[in-house]
Amino acid sequence: MQTTQIQNVTYNPASRAFEARVSITEDGEIFTYPCALRAPMDMDSTLAARRLVELALRRHARDARPTMSRRPENVFAAHIPDEVAHATDALWQRMLGHAA
Repeated sequence: MQTTQIQNVTYNPASRAFEARVSITEDGEIFTYPCALRAPMDMDSTLAARRLVELALRRHARDARPTMSRRPENVFAAHIPDEVAHATDALWQRMLGHAA
């Protein structure tokens, strides 16, 4: 099964393009593509997001290795020692104001 997620759609006035990172999850792996869509700034943002996803899907279908990053899901958590994970979690909780 394949799912897509688009992150941080922005408009870059210097290049006159909408830009975003699009992640495609397939068979437990996440492939991320940087995408840019040249279009006017007043283009409907929903349409721009849909076109950015289409760009990423086309790149993924052609196996565009130079323009993607790839990582398996949850690969980092397995390599982090428990004491580091607990300290990091405690720090995030304090930063978010959740800890006493």
